[in-house]
Amino acid sequence: MSLLFAAMLISAQAAANPPSGAPTETAAPAPAPIKEKKICKTEEPMSGSHMSKRVCLTEQGWAQRDAGMNNSAHSGHSASLEDH
Repeated sequence: MSLLFAAMLISAQAAANPPSGAPTETAAPAPAPIKEKKICKTEEPMSGSHMSKRVCLTEQGWAQRDAGMNNSAHSGHSASLEDH
């Protein structure tokens, strides 16, 4: 068991101290992806409910959602009533 411990200790020291003739590689850290800031809004409760709902989306998500709601409002009926 002590032989295994000695081998692990030697390999750890060798990894920490590379030979002086060997080029050292330093990997540049990858840039962290930029997270889009979320915008949270509280929605009015649906009919028959007393609980409001908090929705958090990115600016692009809100734009897509608004565009979808405008499209259904212009068509004269909501998507859920289309099936009936």
